[in-house]
Amino acid sequence: MRSVIILGITGSIGHTALRGVEVYRDRLSVIGASCNSRVQEALAQCKANGIQNLCITSEKSGVDPKTTELEGVRIWFNLREMLFALKADMVLNGIAGSPGLKASFDIMEAHSDLALANKESVVMGMNILFEHAQKCGVKIIPVDSEHSALDELVLDCGKENVDKLVITASGGPFRDRPLEELELITPEVAANHPTWRMGPKISIDSSTLANKGLEVIEAHYLFGFDANHIEVVVHPQSVVHSMVRTLSGQVYAQMSPPDMVFPIMRALMWPHMDRQVGKALDFTNLDLTFRKLDPVRFPFVPDAFECVRLEGSYPIVYNTANEVAVAAFMNHQIRYTQIHDMVKAMLDKDWTFRPQSLEEILAVQDKVFALMG
Repeated sequence: MRSVIILGITGSIGHTALRGVEVYRDRLSVIGASCNSRVQEALAQCKANGIQNLCITSEKSGVDPKTTELEGVRIWFNLREMLFALKADMVLNGIAGSPGLKASFDIMEAHSDLALANKESVVMGMNILFEHAQKCGVKIIPVDSEHSALDELVLDCGKENVDKLVITASGGPFRDRPLEELELITPEVAANHPTWRMGPKISIDSSTLANKGLEVIEAHYLFGFDANHIEVVVHPQSVVHSMVRTLSGQVYAQMSPPDMVFPIMRALMWPHMDRQVGKALDFTNLDLTFRKLDPVRFPFVPDAFECVRLEGSYPIVYNTANEVAVAAFMNHQIRYTQIHDMVKAMLDKDWTFRPQSLEEILAVQDKVFALMG
């Protein structure tokens, strides 16, 4: 029996993980969870799934910090304390955004393997994250559908035989919209992704393809390939999650329906998932199309490749500036096209400083926050 903690249980990753865990009830035990502010929803999930521990990470949740139990569930307010007390075999980090970075370090220091759905941990943590995993003696298993697919393909083909990592992108809801109309897009429209059901911030990132830029940076650090050996291709159906091009020129693809239950359960059941956890791919009337990415329409992607080339603190700035800009857009303070303008203005500064610790990473993040007001 493998013990598991799910961080971000009220988000799409948390909901999907619980669906997958049902298939493996005889081999997985969810012993803890975390939520930010949707406490009643989290409590309902805990009670329905027999989860006995819940950490509330927001200071604005409205729950008395002296509370130790709610509706039969033990309540924690310090995530690190809960992780160290429960000592789970594996923790699924589904926390949204940069707050997930500190959680990833806490998970590793608690000597739990890390099923990582928080791409910011890799983008901001860079090589420091993986050096820390080695120091703690734990594994990091990617959960993003693209990186889970790449992980599987690279393992199967042998890294020494792979020439390029090919990351697919749906292109989002505006891939065919005239460029002159982009500045009229509202936050409500941008948050409606055509394929995946996600939170508003990541849906907006998927529309600008800032998320694909993050995935390029993530692939660089996860697999050790430089910018010249990573490419992005637009694939609207989101059925091919990634591909690898071998030295011989052959291409191998990982395919499944656009359902996060597959990569989540691959990580939680690592290294062997031997049961069907989601609907099988139906090839009846299945059309798959691919097209070249337009760097003018999606400037975040070439920016990300430049961050990979420059390294230093550029990946941290890319992620942090985007979080600030998207928040401003969601609050109707800037137009849709100004999201990239704000990020590019930050990236144009000198960020050659290379952090050597979590504290230095967070200091760079704070500097970006200060510069962007």
